Amino acid sequence: MKFSTNKSMIFATIATSALAAPFIYDNNSTTELASSLSQEVLGWTHATFPAIYQTCNETNTRMLNAAFKDTAEVTAYAKNRLLDYGIDDAHYKRWFGNGSIFTVMGVFDQLMEASKGGMLMRCDDADGLCAANPNYYAGYHRESASAETVICDYFYSSRKPLSTICFEGTIVDVGPTHYAGIDMLHRYLHLPTMNMDEYIGEYAETLEEVIDYAQNNATFAVKNVDNYLYYVADVYSTSVIPGGCLGEL
Repeated sequence: MKFSTNKSMIFATIATSALAAPFIYDNNSTTELASSLSQEVLGWTHATFPAIYQTCNETNTRMLNAAFKDTAEVTAYAKNRLLDYGIDDAHYKRWFGNGSIFTVMGVFDQLMEASKGGMLMRCDDADGLCAANPNYYAGYHRESASAETVICDYFYSSRKPLSTICFEGTIVDVGPTHYAGIDMLHRYLHLPTMNMDEYIGEYAETLEEVIDYAQNNATFAVKNVDNYLYYVADVYSTSVIPGGCLGEL
């Protein structure tokens, strides 16, 4: 099948996905969580999403739901690229070298369709790290509550929708986590249930290290968070500009 850069042709399946019914989360007290995401999601039949805690206001919730949808879209596009071009694709070789395509595809399936029961996005600065790192921390994984992610105020002002990709500089210039949906993918991978107890981890974070992994250590390229972030951004950008907008490596 010829892979098209027209997104409307790529996603033949548009599924309406909703979070499961509200569930009970126990953190020294019993609190009911609201499940607010109910919208069209591109490319996944059974996409799942974290719950959003009651400390997130209406604007927070709207922006988080938009980021969840962007995450689903960018990962669906990446998986379709894998299916259409396989390991001979220049984009695949750039970020994963000769690493196992089965691992890469499995990671995308795990991130988007595995159960997220118990996962929680909260907007209160529970551990004070947002305040301690203003204009730097967009969010953090809570070590004391392994299923919880705090989203800082900086996330909402600094992370952009996927629709702006290629219009604010190259991916190399701005970094893949400049985009909220890709940054959310990064935040998923901080959680033990999503990273398979650190089977996927942040082993290398600089662009030079990420490229070196793909060229010289493909076993770790397919296990490194930032290789995935650059891959999905690089591939998705081809839907906006022929050849994409990766920039100079």
